[in-house]
Amino acid sequence: MTVDRSQRPAPGDPRPLRLPTFASAKLGCGLEVEIAHRESIPEVSLRLVLEAGACHESPAKRGLAELTARLLTEGTGDRDALSMARWLDRLGASYDASAGYGTCTISMHFLSDVLEEALEFLTATISHPSFPEADFVRIRDERLDEIERQRDDPATVADHALIAELYGEALYGRPIAGTRETIPVITRADVAEFHTSRYGGAGALLIVCGDADEARFHDTVEGHLAAWTGGGDRAAPPEAPAPKGGEVVLIDRPGSPQAEVRVATVGVPYGTPDHHAIVVANAILGGLFNSRINMNLREDKGWTYGARTSFGFRRGPGPFVARTAVETGVTADAFGEILKEIETMRTELVSSEELDLAQHALTLSLPLQFEGAAQITAKVARQRINDLPSDYWEVYRDRIEAVTPDEIREVCRRYLAPERLTLLTVTDADAVGKGLERFGALDVRSAT
Repeated sequence: MTVDRSQRPAPGDPRPLRLPTFASAKLGCGLEVEIAHRESIPEVSLRLVLEAGACHESPAKRGLAELTARLLTEGTGDRDALSMARWLDRLGASYDASAGYGTCTISMHFLSDVLEEALEFLTATISHPSFPEADFVRIRDERLDEIERQRDDPATVADHALIAELYGEALYGRPIAGTRETIPVITRADVAEFHTSRYGGAGALLIVCGDADEARFHDTVEGHLAAWTGGGDRAAPPEAPAPKGGEVVLIDRPGSPQAEVRVATVGVPYGTPDHHAIVVANAILGGLFNSRINMNLREDKGWTYGARTSFGFRRGPGPFVARTAVETGVTADAFGEILKEIETMRTELVSSEELDLAQHALTLSLPLQFEGAAQITAKVARQRINDLPSDYWEVYRDRIEAVTPDEIREVCRRYLAPERLTLLTVTDADAVGKGLERFGALDVRSAT
């Protein structure tokens, strides 16, 4: 058989997307439980979603929600941090807790034969953390050390400066984990009060998938959390600030041989009606390896190891960002190529080949993203957190495949107009300053 290697193989028939059925129940403490029973593998994955994100903390104490999440396993009742770590190791379970802008998510993955003790561990962390003073100081100091290290990372400097430029003092302009100004003023009492006010059954959702009998699971959780009071409703999503354009922010890093390059604007929330057209447009522009921006800057020009774009869908309007890192000497040219690719998306129709490739990339891999219990709970959690339709994943393939070239051009016109775009770079100002002036007024700032 002769194979024509000059032609890309045709995609095979798409695998069917088989989603488990979730049964819902509300426990006496107010906790909503959704559980899907799968016996194929003796594993259980769960995600607990709490309305305890950064939107519930004071701007003066940014990082409080994330610090509280990090401290959950540092001591409960008569167990110290070391005892908690040994307990988790004995279970052979994974545990992670982190805060986002809107919620705190706690995830666990374990074998089904340790289900009851794993739920006991979860209960201890969410309802009885002791927040020992010494461990609080240690975790807070670790966070401050992270912030100091990040100041030496140009990519992080660029990302933090970018969200501040786009959103100012609003919620999405803040680093979720706090800053060097806000972390030191947080006290153990602040953490304890935040936990008391935001951690509880009211407004909480527990998503479970795996080898767990529904009735037994409900009884076990009810037994552990019957007295888990507190919690609260979600905060309203933040409104979108007006996009800012016509200016180039240059954060000076003298002697830097490389430049972090960002082109960004305020995007849209998850629920926007043209959501699927935006997803496909982003895939073609910079969301895939063979996207226009990556093929231009990496494969054609050889300026970077990678360039990509993303829309940060959230409850509120998250950012659109095109990002890359290039040699300092081609900073202005990189901006020019990114803007050229964006403008082409706004003015010309994408080819049928590009459209087919993006649609296949987004849909043919979808069944693989629902194979494991942890993957399923992560996808369902995203769906619930962002109030996506109950059939969001079931109809995802059809909606993506229905997107047309005209719709792609329209969303790029609407959301990526030049007057909406903020340009930002972190590099040596003396080496690139004059070359950037053709894109707008230059605002040079110190990296410190």
